[in-house]
Amino acid sequence: ARSFNGASLFGYIDGGAELYLEYGFSDAVITEITYKGEKYKTEIFRMNGPEEAFGIFSVSKYRSAEMPDLTIFTCQTKFQLQFCKGPYYVSIINGRGSAADSIVMLEFGKLIAGRIVDPEPDLSEFLPFSSPVDLQKNCFLARGRLGIVNGSPDLEDYFQGITGYTAAVVKRSNETIISVRFDSEDSYKRFLDLHKWESVLFASDEKRLAGGEAARLLSRNHLYIKIEN
Repeated sequence: ARSFNGASLFGYIDGGAELYLEYGFSDAVITEITYKGEKYKTEIFRMNGPEEAFGIFSVSKYRSAEMPDLTIFTCQTKFQLQFCKGPYYVSIINGRGSAADSIVMLEFGKLIAGRIVDPEPDLSEFLPFSSPVDLQKNCFLARGRLGIVNGSPDLEDYFQGITGYTAAVVKRSNETIISVRFDSEDSYKRFLDLHKWESVLFASDEKRLAGGEAARLLSRNHLYIKIEN
């Protein structure tokens, strides 16, 4: 096993460490396993909290062949099993992609998930009007520019120059939902200035905006925005 924390993560994933650090990375343990003559790799990343763990999972997972009942947010392909639980994002990789490898990865996943006693990520604060299935398939969470670029590059300009926010995004065929919570009043006002919106426009009731969006306040400095595709 190899361990990494803070900036030492660049020694493991030089081209992708910035993304983990943007979300809020604590430490990681990478283990190479040989089981019945086949090789597997487990990557266990401890993030700063459940939101951060879901965020890195949401922008790292690929199109899932299956979503086994391991945790609420699990994605499995022939070569990889990914899930998040509590503050942990876990990736298990094999080299052959066989049916037997998929079974072994799932068994490894059950062992790891069973050791994590922390609760599952809860996105109800961000997306109270979305179903769990919708969130499993279509949602990603960003904590800055790199998260947006990895989750939905077409939204980069929507947050241009903005920092200090957490955005949960649901992409559907007919609409995009952006639920964005700002860390401070200053970040919130800079986002409003970017879109030439006035803060007095927003209340708990939905408001149609000049650009075509519909938006409402979920709480202080937290906007829920609907964009028709």
